[in-house]
Amino acid sequence: MNMPPEDVNQQIADHYDRSQYTSNAFYYASPAHIRASAFLYGVDTVPVEKARVLELGCASGGNLLPFALAYPEAQVVGVDLSSAQITQGQRVINELNVNNLTLHAMSLTGITKDFGQFDYIIAHGVFSWVPHDVQQAIMRLCKENMSPKGVAYISYNTYPGWKAGDIVRDAMMLNSFGADNDEDKLSRAKAMLTLLSDGLAVSNPLAPSLRGAVNQLRRFSDYYITHEYLETFNTPCYFVEFVNVADQNGLAYVGDAEPQSELSASFGQNVQLTHSMIALGQPKALRQQYLDFAVGRNFRKSLLTAPENAQNVASDPNLDQLQALRWAGFFQNANNDNTPAGAQAYTNQAGRNVTTKDTVVVALISTLSEAWPRSLSFDDLCNAEAIKAAAQADTAAALLKALQTMFKLGMLRYCLEPGPYDQPTTSASLTPGFAKLTALLQDNSDLPLGRFNLWHSVINPTLNEPELFVLTQMEKGGTENQWASALRDAWTGGKVNDVNGQTLKGQRNLDAKALLLVSRLKDLLRRQGVWLSKS
Repeated sequence: MNMPPEDVNQQIADHYDRSQYTSNAFYYASPAHIRASAFLYGVDTVPVEKARVLELGCASGGNLLPFALAYPEAQVVGVDLSSAQITQGQRVINELNVNNLTLHAMSLTGITKDFGQFDYIIAHGVFSWVPHDVQQAIMRLCKENMSPKGVAYISYNTYPGWKAGDIVRDAMMLNSFGADNDEDKLSRAKAMLTLLSDGLAVSNPLAPSLRGAVNQLRRFSDYYITHEYLETFNTPCYFVEFVNVADQNGLAYVGDAEPQSELSASFGQNVQLTHSMIALGQPKALRQQYLDFAVGRNFRKSLLTAPENAQNVASDPNLDQLQALRWAGFFQNANNDNTPAGAQAYTNQAGRNVTTKDTVVVALISTLSEAWPRSLSFDDLCNAEAIKAAAQADTAAALLKALQTMFKLGMLRYCLEPGPYDQPTTSASLTPGFAKLTALLQDNSDLPLGRFNLWHSVINPTLNEPELFVLTQMEKGGTENQWASALRDAWTGGKVNDVNGQTLKGQRNLDAKALLLVSRLKDLLRRQGVWLSKS
């Protein structure tokens, strides 16, 4: 017998209350990124500075906090079924004194037109993990609560990539059936992974796919396994099925929030050539479904809008329009013995690697890294001496080609208008909320919230005791010399230990040591995107 919807909702809420996962920011689910992505498909949206934003399934608000802090004139609302996570999020909001963010503990099915209209509606990690009536409610409110130029973001699991995952999930659910508690359920489920990796018969035709799914799963945390594989609901679908449901609910498909993922050229020449032949002349949704088969896609981040806003939506993101965006990125040299001769290897701010022999790409990387975390316009980049020297002739054409290369690789951050990092500043400063949030999480390790920069990226700098002390000094303003002097006095007074935990009480001549620590901390924070030098 099926459970009543209210009982199902309570069961889901109880599970999330007991097993809270870390609420993080996701750059591709930020309003500024969504606006820029929609622009590449030819869809005009509302500027983010004063936008009205709603997130469905917001957990503790980790994906809303960076936006609310960056744009204090925006109106930001989050809704989640878990009252425990909402309470935790509200605590952080109060501690950080965020006045434009409100969280509500309620079912998505309870949202009506009276809840208000929003320019950006975000549902990340929700759609595939709720029952059918809640999925329908998500589609309904995206239609009814969307402003005239609004856009909705919905992420979900997809086939064919999730086919092997279905088998893994079924096996884990089977072995964990009847567990006495959540810990026992997780333990039994994880035990099943051994059978699906080491205990498969040689003759099993699914063995490569199952081992691949298990090996990928083992890289994730227990929280991820619990909420991705052991939830009551996890219903992947084919992309064309999702688009059909959206259409039935009066919503039009725009494109993916990571537009490069819809370009067959992003996956190599063989995929591009074969896909272009098979998908020629087919509707956009069907072409994308063919591409999902080619790449084995298991997750999508779809943008939807009202049909009248998508009448002239582009089939693919317009790469010529990259010239209208602003760009940012930070790269560190990653050359090693395996780097090809004449090439340069880098690791970007998200930990992704790129190797190139293109001198314009190298100049682009250098220019953006020097400006980080600020963004630069196409004209700014064209006027950069390093890029002009590398391009030699037609700088604009060479730069556009380099941007297209890096865009297809998903290596850069971008936005449509100047962002919070790009405002003129008379002094160097930390990004809003970072110091307070770091101190709060340091004292309350049970808070299910991650740290972030204003590019909506997750960051996790490990700070020792003297660095945490200096962070509090930096929050107050001042200069490096003042922070170093304060640290020196704290060391000699025995109020703060050294980086190794040893006391420096009574020691002398610590000025140089303190100044070096301050300088290194400032450099670390800049790389993380939470320290901005004066402009």
